[in-house]
Amino acid sequence: MRTAIQTLALMAVITTLGDRSPRVSIGYHLTIEPTHVTQAELSITFRGAPDTFPLAMRVHGEYDAQYWRYIENLRIDSGSTPAARITRLDSTLWRVSLPHGSGVVRYRVVIQPPPSTGMRVWKPYARADGAMINPPDFFLYSPELAQLPVTLQLEIPPSWKVATALPLTSDHFGRAADALTLLDSPLLLGTLHNWSFSEAGTQYHVAYWPLPNGTAFDTLAFVDGLHRLARAAIGVFGAAPTRDYLFQIEDGAGDALEHRASVTIGVNAARLARDPNDAMQEIAHEFFHAWNLVAIRPAGYNELSYRAPRRTPSLWIGEGITLYYADVLRRRAGLVDTSPRNGRLEHLSRLLERYYGLPMYRSVSPVRASLAFGDSPADNPEATGGYYLQGELLAGVLDALVRDSTHESKGLDDIMRAMFVRSLTSAGQGYADGEFERVADSVCTCRLDEFFARQVRGAGPIDVRPELARLGLRAVIDSIPATDTLGNAIPDLRVGIDFTIPTAPRLVIQDSSTAWGGAGFRSGDQLLTIAGEPVQSFADFRRAVSGLRISEDAPTVPVEIERRGQRMRFSVPVTAYRRARVRLVDAATVTSAERARRHAWLEGRSSRQ
Repeated sequence: MRTAIQTLALMAVITTLGDRSPRVSIGYHLTIEPTHVTQAELSITFRGAPDTFPLAMRVHGEYDAQYWRYIENLRIDSGSTPAARITRLDSTLWRVSLPHGSGVVRYRVVIQPPPSTGMRVWKPYARADGAMINPPDFFLYSPELAQLPVTLQLEIPPSWKVATALPLTSDHFGRAADALTLLDSPLLLGTLHNWSFSEAGTQYHVAYWPLPNGTAFDTLAFVDGLHRLARAAIGVFGAAPTRDYLFQIEDGAGDALEHRASVTIGVNAARLARDPNDAMQEIAHEFFHAWNLVAIRPAGYNELSYRAPRRTPSLWIGEGITLYYADVLRRRAGLVDTSPRNGRLEHLSRLLERYYGLPMYRSVSPVRASLAFGDSPADNPEATGGYYLQGELLAGVLDALVRDSTHESKGLDDIMRAMFVRSLTSAGQGYADGEFERVADSVCTCRLDEFFARQVRGAGPIDVRPELARLGLRAVIDSIPATDTLGNAIPDLRVGIDFTIPTAPRLVIQDSSTAWGGAGFRSGDQLLTIAGEPVQSFADFRRAVSGLRISEDAPTVPVEIERRGQRMRFSVPVTAYRRARVRLVDAATVTSAERARRHAWLEGRSSRQ
């Protein structure tokens, strides 16, 4: 322990590359000075490396902050041989020439302030009382040496604590087995509050970074909720992916990001003060990802790479089925108010209303929507993001099909457990296309060819009747006027806006029958003004449309766009519209067995309960 600066030492085991190769060691050093917390000074010390090797910045499969833009003064230490040099090959790739394979690479990372919309937990952030260090944005790695153990020495202000999934001793000593372990272990630093609990052989740790003068809430109830979620998840899979698991909680931040042995979650302490379970829906979702998307991983998904991510047809599994369990786990954990008792029916009816409310969910299959991940919907009509909603609906149908085939002895839980067991014996290899279907067939002891062909690879529609029929229910689908909470008709604002290009938002026409579709707009049109007000951000758009009201005095609103270099003006009707309504009601006859299954389903119980 240093007197002025606390030192975290992750010492590498020196690894031999073959019997005749020199020993290679790689040591990282990161320093944050108390007076300059928004600047991180980094060095990587190489010993026994090749004379020339690549150095890269990892590109995350979903959350890429493009921090290569904020690297400064990348250089070889002056103490190295004069012939040593770094050559940039691309935005995320460099070539290091290091005669005799030994020397020090140094650089600075400038930690950016949060955007006006607030902190995002997957982006680095620093203030006087702490910092979130997302490793891919700080630690360059060598793809050729990625399998070697590494060292990390972190120097931080003495008042800061450290919370990371990297294995540490009491004096902050430990090791990272390879580059991926280092890059997948965020470092939460600062004035942290800590708790822990055990469940089924795994030790769970909770680190909470509050805002300065943040709102107090019932932390014991919050941690108890996390414990309940862990117990419910273990009920699905039988075991946790790791023997130690860390919840990193940031007050005042948004979003979340899953990792192999940790999850980083943004919460709002003021809302937690009113309800300690306020954030449990998102936490359940991201926590379930520790199994479904990290351990149970599609082949090639989010692999260690400095290139654009490889696409997968299975996001409907990784994201959609995870959404299904985010709801189910909270019910099994007793974290959902069960009054009125048909709350799960209301949830399902809302999902179906969204599904029937937009034709794009029924015109693009879950597989095609998954493969379009990363594209802008303004450019690719298959980039609907529908795999979230479609996957959640498909999860319920698949559970029902398996339960019916096995006379209630098995369900979706058993498929997910089988996939997890497979991941434990696959040496880290992701599952191939079609493997989930084969596992589902083996659990079901039936063939689910038609289900996967028509509703997963095909464009639908998703048929939820098997799920409803076993519960003695049927769906009544019609439409009603769209209104606000006071019953007033609301104007048709059903248009998507793509803000991926800064200051150049583009329209996404999700349904040609909407007021915007009928006015003549096309997906890809650059939005310039609404009612004469410039629109360059979502806040601008929200401000421009917030005052629109249905009235005879202002039947239309002028909207200016640019299409292929030509400025154009349209008039959009400010008119009411009808939305889809789905009611789940009793079937013509309901048996006692169906009512019993419905009762268990409402509570989210598994086939084994």
